[in-house]
Amino acid sequence: MDGNDPFSRELRSARDRIAELQRRSGAGSRPGGGLLPEALAELDGAIEELSVTGQELHEQTAELTATRLALEAERERYQALFEFAPVAYLATDRFGVVHQANLRAAELLGVGGQFLVGKPLASFVDGEDRRRFRERLGRPDHLESAEEWRVRLRRGDAGTVRVAVSAGVDRDDAGAVRELRWLFRELPGAGTRDRQVPPPPTTAGVVSAVDDLAGALHEVVAAAALLLAADGAGVMLADQARALRWVTATGEAERTFERAQRDLREGPCIDAFLVDQVVWTQDLQVDPRWPRLGPAARSNRVRGVLSAPVSLAGRVLGTCNVITWAPRAWTAADIKAIGAFATVVGRLLGVTSEARHKGDLVTQLQGALDSRILVEQAKGVLMERDGLSDLEAFDRLRREARSRSSTINEVAREVIASRAP
Repeated sequence: MDGNDPFSRELRSARDRIAELQRRSGAGSRPGGGLLPEALAELDGAIEELSVTGQELHEQTAELTATRLALEAERERYQALFEFAPVAYLATDRFGVVHQANLRAAELLGVGGQFLVGKPLASFVDGEDRRRFRERLGRPDHLESAEEWRVRLRRGDAGTVRVAVSAGVDRDDAGAVRELRWLFRELPGAGTRDRQVPPPPTTAGVVSAVDDLAGALHEVVAAAALLLAADGAGVMLADQARALRWVTATGEAERTFERAQRDLREGPCIDAFLVDQVVWTQDLQVDPRWPRLGPAARSNRVRGVLSAPVSLAGRVLGTCNVITWAPRAWTAADIKAIGAFATVVGRLLGVTSEARHKGDLVTQLQGALDSRILVEQAKGVLMERDGLSDLEAFDRLRREARSRSSTINEVAREVIASRAP
């Protein structure tokens, strides 16, 4: 205790009064008068016990305060994860009435977030899709197990947008529906009012879908690195030989780390993929579970690793990972957060199931990642050489590619090759 709180002051006052009574009883002692000093001694002992109890209560109060602050910080982190996710999230009651929506959902529907709360979600579904939406809403058991489906939404600006929809069901201990959680992902080319049936997908359409997916995955891993205060993040998917390969990453160190795990056939990402559970290490370089990977990790500075399996329809497809350059004691909140990011990645992969039949999705995504890295390197050259901003450098690459009827990758390679040695 700090000694100045009311309880401590009362204890000091009581001690002072007892000491004064003991002094006075000792000064005026007479035969047979020993009962009062004994009683005062017992009372002094009781006061001391109260003092110890008060100290314990103070320590418990401090612990409770620290726990409350930690819970508040965790809640704020999850709120930020929800609000700034690159896909639209909404939460409704069992009847589909919205009680929470993130920024992307408000943007997608063209209305302010405050106007979404209290509105039936079905009221934003357009035409014939609304009837089918309500049928699914009335059957939460089927809603929970259903694959993604597509609907057209009505925007607040009178336009429409096509989205892929998936939903989760939160239940109480008795199994009753407590909340429905919705994920809307805008489909490529969906921001139109054209109601014609789209033509069958072409190879170019598949490439476009993969590029869109690559961009969305990059946004997810960037958000993961930011919200988990990590130094890097990425997604690894299994190729046709069931070997994990990076398909997006925030830096080159992550790709080097992937190659080391693949070559040595051990590591936290491989374990998370094989056991279908979150795997983490506070310090990879001294972790005995991967004796060969630890020394290899020293060359690229990787210390802390947190890896969660990415699943779709019950099948593990890969992992979502974050890394740090310093040892990291991962918390329960960190583990829940990486699991949430992995769930988002799995749902994003679900919308490209058609593309998977057109070729190896992992190879396509890696091509998109290589292209992104190539363009970033070329932008860096222009920014350093010509003093351009990030957007100005990209705009120059794009204009040059259009003027020459070339690809932006070809222009990027030329810019990189022209860099002075």
